[in-house]
Amino acid sequence: MIKIILIFLTLFSIKSSYAQCDIKTNNRQDGNVIKYFNPKPVIKEKEYELGTSIYKNQTTGQYLVNILVLHKNGYSQNVSGDLKIQTNSNDGVSLNIIESKEVVMNGKKVTIAMFEIDKRSFNILKNHTLKAIFFEMNGKIFGSSVTENKSLFMNQLQCLE
Repeated sequence: MIKIILIFLTLFSIKSSYAQCDIKTNNRQDGNVIKYFNPKPVIKEKEYELGTSIYKNQTTGQYLVNILVLHKNGYSQNVSGDLKIQTNSNDGVSLNIIESKEVVMNGKKVTIAMFEIDKRSFNILKNHTLKAIFFEMNGKIFGSSVTENKSLFMNQLQCLE
């Protein structure tokens, strides 16, 4: 009986670990293979919601943070500065912006932006939970304390390694 319980627990933990690694793949025309996750919500404010996820260019080894800003007021704007992330460690992270676009998804205006993860930031994000995220749009600072999915980057970076 104990063996059956142990086997069941082992299978359940393997299935739970796999469920966290719901990786998508995009084979681009330029030859790059991109592994990524769908964004998950981390901040919900009155005027906007912020979702985020990790991308990895398998071809170059480059890691990226993707943010998706849902504008509840219908007015979207581009992200114009670096992404600032505070973790539960003493070290903060500042990621350089690569691209920002305004798009319509499911009939709603959203802003998407990509930021490059350097080696130092990779180690911090892989080993520490999220505390706060800040970004800039049209000269205004947006962001707040992370209210959900605090271990999102830790989990996704483990899956992609």
